[in-house]
Amino acid sequence: MLLRAREPAGGAGAVWALGRALAAGFVLLALLVGISAPAKANQEAGAGAREGTGAPSLRIEIGAHLAPIRSLVADRSGVHVVTAAEDKTARIWDAATGALLSVFRPPSGPGNDGKLYAVAMLPDASLFATGGWSAGNEVYLVRRNDGRIVHRLPGLPEVVTHLSFSPDGRMLAVGLAGRNGVRVFQAVDAWTGARELAGDAQLAGEVNATAWAPDGKTLVVSSADGYVRAYEATSQGLRRLASAALSGAGVPFGLAFSPDGAAIAVGTADQGSIDLFEARTLKLRRVLPPPSERPGRSLSVVAWAADGRHVFAAGSWTDERGRFVACLWPARGDGAARLIPLARNTITALHALADGRLLFAAADPAWGALGADERVAFVSSAGLLDFRHQRSRFRLAPDGSAISLRERSAAGDDAFDLRQLAWGRSGKEWSAPRHAAGRTTVDDWFERQRPLINGKAPTLAANEWSLSASVSRDGNRVALATSQYLRSFDRNGNERWKTPVPATPWQINTSDDGRWLVVGFSDGSLRWYRQEDGSEQLGLFQHADGRRWVAWTAAGNFAASPGGEDLVGWQVGHGPAQAADFYPVSRFRSDYYRPELIGEMFGKSAAPAAPANAGQAIRQRLPPTLRIVSPDALSTQRSSEVKVKLAVRSSAEAPVTRLRARVNGQLVALPQIAALPATRSEQADETVYDVALPLPGIEAQIMLFAENRYGVSPEAMLIVKRPPAEPAAATADSAAAVSSSPAAPGVDLRPALYVLAIGISRYQDPSIQLEFAAKDSTDLANFFKAQEGGLYRKVAVRLLTDAGAKRDDVLDGLEWIRRELTARDVAMVFIAGHGVNDADGTYYFLPQDVNVKHLKRSAVIFTEIRNTLVALPGKAMFFIDTCHSGNVLGTGLRSLRLDTTAVINELSSADNGVIVFAAATGRQYAQESPEWGNGAFTKAILEGLRGKADYNRSGRVTHKMLDLYVSERVKALTEGAQSPVTIVPSGVPDFPLVLGQR
Repeated sequence: MLLRAREPAGGAGAVWALGRALAAGFVLLALLVGISAPAKANQEAGAGAREGTGAPSLRIEIGAHLAPIRSLVADRSGVHVVTAAEDKTARIWDAATGALLSVFRPPSGPGNDGKLYAVAMLPDASLFATGGWSAGNEVYLVRRNDGRIVHRLPGLPEVVTHLSFSPDGRMLAVGLAGRNGVRVFQAVDAWTGARELAGDAQLAGEVNATAWAPDGKTLVVSSADGYVRAYEATSQGLRRLASAALSGAGVPFGLAFSPDGAAIAVGTADQGSIDLFEARTLKLRRVLPPPSERPGRSLSVVAWAADGRHVFAAGSWTDERGRFVACLWPARGDGAARLIPLARNTITALHALADGRLLFAAADPAWGALGADERVAFVSSAGLLDFRHQRSRFRLAPDGSAISLRERSAAGDDAFDLRQLAWGRSGKEWSAPRHAAGRTTVDDWFERQRPLINGKAPTLAANEWSLSASVSRDGNRVALATSQYLRSFDRNGNERWKTPVPATPWQINTSDDGRWLVVGFSDGSLRWYRQEDGSEQLGLFQHADGRRWVAWTAAGNFAASPGGEDLVGWQVGHGPAQAADFYPVSRFRSDYYRPELIGEMFGKSAAPAAPANAGQAIRQRLPPTLRIVSPDALSTQRSSEVKVKLAVRSSAEAPVTRLRARVNGQLVALPQIAALPATRSEQADETVYDVALPLPGIEAQIMLFAENRYGVSPEAMLIVKRPPAEPAAATADSAAAVSSSPAAPGVDLRPALYVLAIGISRYQDPSIQLEFAAKDSTDLANFFKAQEGGLYRKVAVRLLTDAGAKRDDVLDGLEWIRRELTARDVAMVFIAGHGVNDADGTYYFLPQDVNVKHLKRSAVIFTEIRNTLVALPGKAMFFIDTCHSGNVLGTGLRSLRLDTTAVINELSSADNGVIVFAAATGRQYAQESPEWGNGAFTKAILEGLRGKADYNRSGRVTHKMLDLYVSERVKALTEGAQSPVTIVPSGVPDFPLVLGQR
């Protein structure tokens, strides 16, 4: 549902969606956030098969929430945070850093089914409860460490609006939408079961919040009926003690007990004052006045500082600069409120920690922490592309194959072309959305519940709001994008079809050829729907960093930028009692990476319908899944190794063939799968293995993978720290070994560097000559050889150029570096020359003696390079500069495409662990010039390593520093024609490449 400042606020008895939207403060037009009304009695979206009974679905995943965060909670020690959001995920975070630890995906279906509105966590962080809109009105009790559902509370009468555990963790209060009140459940066998106690099921309005007194003896509930109620918690359930209305006319919302349990603060949905009540009698103690007169603003969520001295409140209140703030009052009520800027959008949750920090969530979506010094320590945000104010710039090419998305850059690019899979320039003939064409006009369509098509109001669902509209060029069709559906009408207002929307649709446009409806959503995605029947055919997600993107078809075929193929994946459900699994599309690269099919969507007379069994085909070819049972995701160990218990699930016809492990990005050898201690759990359809792994230094990020014949599982991650006083054989700044065994006296612990540098300018084939490829590799080899005795105890270089870089020489070089490298060392492989893809898309590096008509027997296939790099026990880096010429294979073979994207993405995946520096994006050509004396890529690398990448004068250059310098420098040298790419696998920490370069 959508609300604006000029609309009535509503009152007691309004549907929960209205009260919640007001309380969350979604009233500022410039920062409007879409909310689907959760009350099922007033909503029809969400029908259809759920995952587990239906096909897997494609979901965006960027390591952050994609829709408004509705609830946030932390454990008693302030170590773990859980957030619940409308994107149908709950996410577990490290409270100290904001790092994402894991994602819980509840069973879900189309529309609203699966949206989460509430979360609560046991004080010891062992388990959390979450719920919202679900087909069975369930609350899920989830083991925090591994995401397993240990119990469900099904069959509740309405949507779950709020959850809270009693301080001892034995009772759970469940607030409900409608007039269904609050229910209370008691744990049985550590929440593997539960029994319902007496609650209060007959309130006159929806439950907005619940809060337990610190001693667990009192529960306070706020309701949309205008009342706050206090209950005594007994072994039989709740006994009402008192009820009270607010001092003003507002609706009570957020609740927070004072640390001593004597008082409770109440936030309000539509006023700026905060009422403080006696906890059990609800006698009004005092009113904390609004910070200023700001009509239309609310302070809906509250928190009481752990020291009891201050009360915080937030919501839609902003300061004079438009920043969303927390208001801070002395709890005694003897001072004015101070304003502390926190967020860029409505603040939806506050949680005070014992150490003085204040956690907050916002509708961006974002969450963060305010330190005890009242400074924002960090903010974790999705940073999604925002289509809300793009109406005039949301322009389509006539056939829908390209779309304008941004202000024109310095390079002139303002559009993304799906035929070329690249940024380009929009055309003058491109069209913005029309609201009148032919004999058709659409009126009152922006944030209205009664839009008009030629004066006639089509029928919308209850609480459905029209947000965007587009009239086809011939005037025969009108498309409405609403808070619930994408709808198509004829010029008379008769509905042709409707389809649920995956997120709030901010913009819609119709291609001039009449084939496509293109919609820009609040989750940052663009989606192409067939005008004929409303079926989704194509999606595009562009990360806000401006570099990564992924496009996919409804059949699962995809194209992606370097580093972009993990931005979307398949969510696979397992029925109502298990969490869903998520597989990035990278796990299906060999079968579904088909960039040529994206452009073909626009070359046919009619867009094809997606195959009905697309998701089922994915389900039949799934890699395994893996979860870490113990230790905890954030652990401390004193020993030099950690024992990990991990559970693996794989289909019976594709059993697990091996396990893989990487520690801080480096490969760790594991025993054969048959040699590992294992136990089988038939009930969970899993096998549990015990694995021992070494711990280097004071912190290790461990990533584990399972493999079957269909591929490699998504990673399971574990962060293990050793106490600082524990002596370590390596530091984060050394490229030291994974082994932490103590060294003998006098042993040099510095790593060795092995460099394989290959550069070919003079090919045997005179038609494919280059100028600087051999010099590039020579210059880099000489530079690194000079580093011996500094960071590296030894630098070993094998340089292969021109006549010395025949196919056998290249293969011998790969064998050499694989043979020589140890776990303590660093490997760098640099290749410069020509590279091509054959008709099947397989990438080949062209050695000096290549016969371009016989690639398979004369070129170096990518698998030879990959197999070497991924098997290296030390740190591995790959520099690829093989895009020099667009005419490598001659006129007759130009149909062979040049695309290094798959190579880059495969090597840099988390399971392969290779840092990749690429001279250009997948289909660009790398440039070289006599003016530079090198290729642009090599020139930038050498400049950066010689000190220009050391921006802060630290006396070292790390791979992240080099990435930043090379990226900007190459763009400057080539005037934007070449964009280098660096992809660092997850789990690989930053480390220095050279020292002392000034």
